[in-house]
Amino acid sequence: MKYLTKTRFKQALECPTKLFYTKKVKEYADVSNEDSFLQSLAEGGFQVGELAKFYFHDNPIEEKITIETRDYDKAIAKTKEMLSRPGRVVIAEAAFKYKNLFVRIDVLVKDDDVISIYEVKAKSWNVEEDSFFDKKKSKIKSKWQPYVYDIAFQKYVVSNSLQNGDIKAYLTLVDKTRKTDLDGLNQFFTIEKFDGNTLVKVKDGLRRSDLGKVKLLININVDDECFKIQSEFPVPTDLGEAIIFPDFVQRCSDMYENNIRTQVNIGKKCKDCQFKNTKKPELKSGFNECWLSQTNLTELQLKEENLSTEIWGGAAGSRSLCGELIEKDIYLLKDVEEEDVAPKTCKVYEGLSPLERRMEQINRVKENTSESYFDKEGLKEQMATWKYPLHMIDFETSAVALPFFKGLKPYETLAFQFSHHTIDKDWNIKHENQHICFEKNTFPNFDFVRKLKDAVGDGEGTIFRYHNHENTTLNKIREQLLLSDENDKIELISFIDLITHSKDQNREGDRDMVDLFKLVTAYYYSPHAKGSNSIKDILPAIINESIFLQKEYGKEGLYGIDLKISSLNFENHCWITEGITNPYKTLPQVFPDYDNEILDAVEPIEGLKELRDGGAALTAYNYLQYSNVSDEQRESLKQALYKYCELDTMAMVMIVESWRDMIQE
Repeated sequence: MKYLTKTRFKQALECPTKLFYTKKVKEYADVSNEDSFLQSLAEGGFQVGELAKFYFHDNPIEEKITIETRDYDKAIAKTKEMLSRPGRVVIAEAAFKYKNLFVRIDVLVKDDDVISIYEVKAKSWNVEEDSFFDKKKSKIKSKWQPYVYDIAFQKYVVSNSLQNGDIKAYLTLVDKTRKTDLDGLNQFFTIEKFDGNTLVKVKDGLRRSDLGKVKLLININVDDECFKIQSEFPVPTDLGEAIIFPDFVQRCSDMYENNIRTQVNIGKKCKDCQFKNTKKPELKSGFNECWLSQTNLTELQLKEENLSTEIWGGAAGSRSLCGELIEKDIYLLKDVEEEDVAPKTCKVYEGLSPLERRMEQINRVKENTSESYFDKEGLKEQMATWKYPLHMIDFETSAVALPFFKGLKPYETLAFQFSHHTIDKDWNIKHENQHICFEKNTFPNFDFVRKLKDAVGDGEGTIFRYHNHENTTLNKIREQLLLSDENDKIELISFIDLITHSKDQNREGDRDMVDLFKLVTAYYYSPHAKGSNSIKDILPAIINESIFLQKEYGKEGLYGIDLKISSLNFENHCWITEGITNPYKTLPQVFPDYDNEILDAVEPIEGLKELRDGGAALTAYNYLQYSNVSDEQRESLKQALYKYCELDTMAMVMIVESWRDMIQE
């Protein structure tokens, strides 16, 4: 029997048609990153799950409260046996089935005749600010729907399985207002990958009393939410209007068990469909099959044309531009008109407005041209304000659910690495500085700021970042410094104030960092970047059209230690080689067994939603904090990370070099 599990149920909520494509790895391409090991390293989800067991039971490991078997029938039988025991019973991974529905409960507690189920998530909750309902209590907020509908599904299965309508349901979330009173909490729960499975090894002999007095997880009762989901609210789905929860579950279970393809309307959800096949010609594309059945497009058009899902969505607020276009039956960018993407209100922008940038993208598709947009005069005016030496900086950071250090809240930022390139007034380039803190149980943030202050100084020179991450990180460290007893905290705070800005504090430093990302969006557009403004897409796009960069960085003997462009990590490195025009593809793997692209594609962790390109770095850092590795492996990861971060600041150098060359043409 094919069971509709909670994983498949959540997939059906995203798009019911996915039930037909899922779990057919030999037939349909699936580009979703379902590697639980990587995701756990990113956010600490598996570790949160293990910690939760200790909040329900003093000795969950030795008492073996977890049902380990993955066999459905054996797990169900073991659950029944444990539930039959007298008194209070705590079960992790309790298994239940009803018809062809199957769930495993993260934690179940039977206290006399009362049964409570808990779904544990590494998602933060603020008691004073958060709510699952919208203001009118007419629906579940969209950001909470995957979690609340998940526990509602579990309650539905357990209630029907036990024929007990009084099951209590809870979401167990990370309390973002609490500060841990322990150093090295992560060391109690080390993570490893064994035979394709993610394993969390709990420290031998660990007890609840070893985990401090501060409880980092909070249990929130969701019985009211579950009742409304199951009885009142229509399910937010394309499967049918006003479909109620039991009918939705029944239809999805029938579709999945009987391998029925139910085609729902295409829409904005298609933009991130994991069944879109671009790399494996031997496998089918679920995305293509959906679009072929609902549009007038051909296979060739889907392969070669620019789809409306590629529209740049920046600065559009809550609007989904690709969703709006699909609703209008506009499936190709060349068919988009200005009124289709025009904002409701107009603002004054420096350089390209978001609408103008979108039209640059659209018009280049219409005109079938690969020529970029470049505002030579606008950028020349900006460059005239720069003061030398120019400083390019990039940070690598982490933020996990379980804080590594005493006094930190969940998802507080840890800044463990930076790279720093300089360009002097004669445009001599140098990899000037770098810093990394890789040691376990070493809080990195304050020394990070000290090293950065030494690197860029507090004198002359324009400092550049790419996007908001560096500004956000320094302001978060500023908050930590204010609460600290560091001897030099006033000096460090003054330095942060000098090179950052804060809207909340109405503050802008005299050397406030220049955002290269904003210069890209205001003055430059390349069709080769396909609407993306990630530095990992902008760099190869600009190389594709810059003869200067191709000639300069295709040379041997140019970039490296003691060479013309001095490096701190590369002996003699060619950034552009025959057949490879993307420097990021010349880097070694940061983390063993995974391409850097895969790591960077891991779903951004909660505390770093704006971070899209640092997945490899934070994965390596978290791995070292959560795992026991040899000195040799530690050094190998460190050297790979040095090179990884060095390219991010070198990429910034190459971008401004190409612009300088284009202005001088």
